[in-house]
Amino acid sequence: MKKSLGMLLSIIILFFTLSGQVTAKTTSQNLSDANALKIADNASKHFWNALHGYKTRSCSQKTFNYKGTEYSYLCKEFNTKDKLTTYLAETFTNNAVEKGLTKYNYITHKGKLARPVGDGFSMLEWRKAKIKLVYQKLNVRSYNLTVPTVDGESVKRTVTFYKSGSTWKVNQFDAVQ
Repeated sequence: MKKSLGMLLSIIILFFTLSGQVTAKTTSQNLSDANALKIADNASKHFWNALHGYKTRSCSQKTFNYKGTEYSYLCKEFNTKDKLTTYLAETFTNNAVEKGLTKYNYITHKGKLARPVGDGFSMLEWRKAKIKLVYQKLNVRSYNLTVPTVDGESVKRTVTFYKSGSTWKVNQFDAVQ
């Protein structure tokens, strides 16, 4: 009788343990609209920091001419491809990072990372965007967003998120510009 009771209790405990893990795993698969907006906002900050060449503090960015284009070196925190890639991989998929660095013509020159000279800043207020889920699979979500600008207008963007491990990441570098 004691063996049967022990076996029954073990089965019940095992059942609840497995049920809890399945529920937790299913819940972690979801990407809420609010979280998608937070990720997009964070990715936008990463995008612009990469284009400016620094995250926290501007530096003197030496310029040079390369194949007819004026480039400037990125600040010390992003002065190698590995440093910038690691930073961007916090919010973007590896594929998005590689394609983005190529599209925006980042180069390594004399051992330091550089990008074409340009300026700009984000005029989009991602946290105030209106969001609509338009595509969903287990590890992929696409949203249409209407994002207000600082001057009262709005722009439309489609942002696709891929689940990388337990983290959702943006799959296109400039989708959040």
